Amino acid sequence: MKELKIVVEEIVDHCGAKLKPGDSFYVTGKGKIMIPDNKEICMFALHSLIPFLASKQREDELIGEDYIKEMKKLCCPDPGGVVFRIEDK
Repeated sequence: MKELKIVVEEIVDHCGAKLKPGDSFYVTGKGKIMIPDNKEICMFALHSLIPFLASKQREDELIGEDYIKEMKKLCCPDPGGVVFRIEDK
């Protein structure tokens, strides 16, 4: 499984976890989440990201034209919240 870096790209209006653009966290190949510098992430945002991140870690195993391969951004479920960018670590 691929390791991913998830970066805060934009705060649309507000972030309850006080994340700032450029903040990041990591999803390791062993299914663990590492958040540097004692930062926090909102469990609601994390809950909405996890299904996609698990698929993104395995995108090399997907056959055909799966949309997961093209997906580079995810959003917090709060419409005024956070836009996250997915990068390979």
